[in-house]
Amino acid sequence: MTARETYVENMKLELDELNDQLSSFETKVTHARQDARDRYITELAKLRGHSQDAVAKWEELQASSEQSWHQWVSDMDRTRDAFIHAFHEFRARL
Repeated sequence: MTARETYVENMKLELDELNDQLSSFETKVTHARQDARDRYITELAKLRGHSQDAVAKWEELQASSEQSWHQWVSDMDRTRDAFIHAFHEFRARL
């Protein structure tokens, strides 16, 4: 497996894991009080935005050639880090 393939696969696994945890947060929100639920729904929408950005970057990375994939790594890392940061902030508020 090339370095590119390994990186793409590992990034996909990380994003899938975060999205699975995000789905479990959405389930917890349904049991919260209405005022808390409204705040959580707003925060979850922000997290979904980060998730969509990260998946879009991952798709660009995956579609890149063996020669050009390195140019996507810093963007992908930055996008993933922003998603992880927002994710941890949200989880701390639960």
